[in-house]
Amino acid sequence: MKHLLVLSLFLLSFCASTKTGAQSRQDKFDYRKMYESVIEEYGFDQVLFNGVIFEDEYLKKVGHQFFPDDKLYTGTLMYRGTEYKRIEMKYDICNQQLILYLKHNYLTVGIVPSNDFIATFSLGDKIFSKYSFEGEPRFYEVVFDSDKLECLYYWSKKVQGIPGSGVLNYYHYEFTDSKRKCYLKLNGSFEKYSNNRSFTDLFPPETRNMIRQYIITNHIKVAKSSDERITGLLTYCNSLL
Repeated sequence: MKHLLVLSLFLLSFCASTKTGAQSRQDKFDYRKMYESVIEEYGFDQVLFNGVIFEDEYLKKVGHQFFPDDKLYTGTLMYRGTEYKRIEMKYDICNQQLILYLKHNYLTVGIVPSNDFIATFSLGDKIFSKYSFEGEPRFYEVVFDSDKLECLYYWSKKVQGIPGSGVLNYYHYEFTDSKRKCYLKLNGSFEKYSNNRSFTDLFPPETRNMIRQYIITNHIKVAKSSDERITGLLTYCNSLL
């Protein structure tokens, strides 16, 4: 059954990409090679490719829906309890879905796996994990994780459809910049912070002056600074707990 699902996936993707019912012998040969390469790489027992074919609904757009950039990232995926390495991916934070890309020669298949079965994934050096502390399962970037302190970011974008003007009257989409919500976990639960003051106030009173001084000395804005600078701050905060 799994064999049929994987093979059907490739055949459907081919039909969608060529937009014609005709297939040449060369097309069939290439897809056979592609299928064999998948089996060689992942084996018959994998269920990674039993997902939905990805089609970008935003054909004419200003900006993009991906994090952090509109390009492929190589990472690791934990899916249905199995770890997959060296997977090429994009993370659509407008629709909160992960897109897996499989390439062979000039052919590319984009697959959207079910979020229900994704536990963690990485985009380059950024690690994402699933949490449910806001009432529903969502993916968060894990910025810092220790026994005493944990920091997460939730990333999102919004899109707006813009009617065109003039003779052609093209309809297009415009995306906002990436937005992040920041959370700290100190005493068993996650709390949101949005600026230096709300960040510092989450820590025990006896540590706050030292944390404020570190932030001032290092010119940090917790809502905007890079992951590297925030990690340095959190490492320092963790040493005070």
